[in-house]
Amino acid sequence: MENKPEFQGRALDFEEQIALLRSQGLIIEDEKKALHILNNVSYSRLKTYLVPLMEDRKAHRFREGASFEDAYALYGFDRRLRELVFHEMEKVEISVRTRIAYASSGSENGYWFLNPDWFRDPREHRDIIRRLESEVERADNDAIKRFRLKYSNPLPPCWLTLEASSMGTLSTIYNEMRYSPLKKRIADYYGLSVEDFSSWLEHLVYVRNRCAHHNRLWNKTLTTEASVPYRPAFRFPAQTEFSKSHVYMTLCVLKYLQNTVKPENTFAERLRTLIDNYPIVDISLMGFPPDWKDDPFWGVPATVAE
Repeated sequence: MENKPEFQGRALDFEEQIALLRSQGLIIEDEKKALHILNNVSYSRLKTYLVPLMEDRKAHRFREGASFEDAYALYGFDRRLRELVFHEMEKVEISVRTRIAYASSGSENGYWFLNPDWFRDPREHRDIIRRLESEVERADNDAIKRFRLKYSNPLPPCWLTLEASSMGTLSTIYNEMRYSPLKKRIADYYGLSVEDFSSWLEHLVYVRNRCAHHNRLWNKTLTTEASVPYRPAFRFPAQTEFSKSHVYMTLCVLKYLQNTVKPENTFAERLRTLIDNYPIVDISLMGFPPDWKDDPFWGVPATVAE
């Protein structure tokens, strides 16, 4: 086992943090504003937006002209990017919830999800049911409360139970379902293969959790990647190895799904506006190609793939 020293350092107070950054070459024009930001954002969180401004990370030296305001602008862009992604993901999540709930709502009186024959592994199925029971128990949903007062069923039917489920549970349900016409019908609705749709759900759950916990997104290497669709029903932008592991891929996935969920969406326009409002942001670090705005995918609603 590697012998590691025990950390003995103390937290710097806010004035000491300002002095440290200045000693490393960072320009701080408005110290009062910088102190206020550090009091409310924290140095630890802001540091991830200071790193891109460094010319020598090991020596902790900032490049000439780098400023505290630059770092805070990157922080502001990232926050607004997460807000945009989270907002768009809500629409996709509601749609996916509906497709899974109603894809087989006419059979088994709405309780198809209780039948282990729909699923690949009985143990995973039992775990899914336990998760659903826990989520329904915690749900502050008036329709579920009325159902439980009126009926003795341990769980409400799928259209109510899945309203209480998390995006993570929805993804797990779909991933653990046996391959069947039902599973294919859900993916077909979005113009995707079963494999790609499953991959996309897992990716969106991962990104959603990052957004929900206010974690950096704009230049982050994403560890749960979404697959590039092999034969999508609609156009999908080409991806590089770099873009597949960065937020550009996430944005492409959301735009593609939005073209089904809400064909007349304004996602592309709002993304362009956000990027234009923050010229300091190097979008190549997000995986964007230089000519991304020229791609018809980002200019018009869904068009059939050629």
